[in-house]
Amino acid sequence: MLISRFSAFTLFLLMTLGCFASATLQAAEESGDQFRIETDVYVGDEQEPVSRSVTIFEKEAVYDFSGKPAEVVVYRNATKSHPGEFILLNSEKQQRTDVPLEDITPLMKKLAKWASEQNDPVMQFSANPAFQEGFSKDTGKLSMRSPQWSYEVLTTNVENPAALARYREFTDWYARLNCMLHQTPPPGPRLLLNEQFVKHQVVPEQISRRIAGQDVEIHAKHLFSWRLSREDQARLTEARQQLASYKKVETEEFFRR
Repeated sequence: MLISRFSAFTLFLLMTLGCFASATLQAAEESGDQFRIETDVYVGDEQEPVSRSVTIFEKEAVYDFSGKPAEVVVYRNATKSHPGEFILLNSEKQQRTDVPLEDITPLMKKLAKWASEQNDPVMQFSANPAFQEGFSKDTGKLSMRSPQWSYEVLTTNVENPAALARYREFTDWYARLNCMLHQTPPPGPRLLLNEQFVKHQVVPEQISRRIAGQDVEIHAKHLFSWRLSREDQARLTEARQQLASYKKVETEEFFRR
């Protein structure tokens, strides 16, 4: 999972918002509390990934680490004590900014409406996606095809419904956040893909995506691990310290270069 250097387009979109002691392994797996995903993204036939990230699911939040210096995105779902939010951390400026989930939803609706009114067929499709779907239990291959947008996915079974639910929740919201941070179509196609993972009780090992008008496919390889390493725990400790110590700023200042 990747969030690249934040763009000027990000600033425009966010301004429109009006502002963004361990259990045992068995217990962690049963609750879906702790697991990790390594993601490498490739373009076309390139042998070296264009990006790498590590996404760590712990009991109360999800931490996504990408880039050097690390860009950190923290996801917290809504609870009785606080609303759901993303927290973006900038290690170079030692700043953080908060993006409430309740601000993302209306923006996605506006973007979907805008995309549906464009002449670009890809934009129109992303606003109201519909795929021809196919899934083989024997091979774990999932296909979602249309003239404008297609996915070919290698999957593996997951025996932990709680972990799958957390993965789907996070990737749904992350897709929406990426739409805010990049000049991309609405996230409708990816949300439908995530829906298929839950339907078939699988997680992806490799996702290949082709969009009409683009010369190459994008491939994302995912490695799921159902326990955290010492390095993961160290990353979490550092990120928590950054959350506590970094200066909280408005989104306009956070994205100002």
